[in-house]
Amino acid sequence: MCEVEILSVAREPVWLIECDLPVPAGFPSPADDYRSERVDLNKILLPHPDCTYLARVRGDSMAGSPSHIPDGALLAVDCTLTPQHNHVVVAAVEGEFTVKRLERRGLSWWLVPDNPKYPAVDAGTYARFEVWGVVTHVVTELIHGKLHENVRARRLQ
Repeated sequence: MCEVEILSVAREPVWLIECDLPVPAGFPSPADDYRSERVDLNKILLPHPDCTYLARVRGDSMAGSPSHIPDGALLAVDCTLTPQHNHVVVAAVEGEFTVKRLERRGLSWWLVPDNPKYPAVDAGTYARFEVWGVVTHVVTELIHGKLHENVRARRLQ
């Protein structure tokens, strides 16, 4: 299973300087030589701040392809977007939060994990099912422990 913990979001800008040193990961673009602007992570991750929240993933059901969302990742979840086929969503299922891929199969909506160890389920089989938002961004850490140390969590009641 893959559960999510809902986190509160600070409203102040989070400014980073975008480095003008190219870091190739494929064919470099000539336009990259001219970048050196400030980037506000809140504008990128939270384009609709009053309708977007962060959630922390607990579990490995989304750790497979194509999303590769690991345990402990932070999700930016936008409530203004209409969930569509193949979107990754945060849903409330029987009072518990989960993150899954939403798939349309015939007339039914299914919650599908990206990890093949877990089964897909027909959302219509639940008495209480509601999509809380569409996942737009995933923040993961490469140095273990830093993301959890620096993100203050407060459970929303």
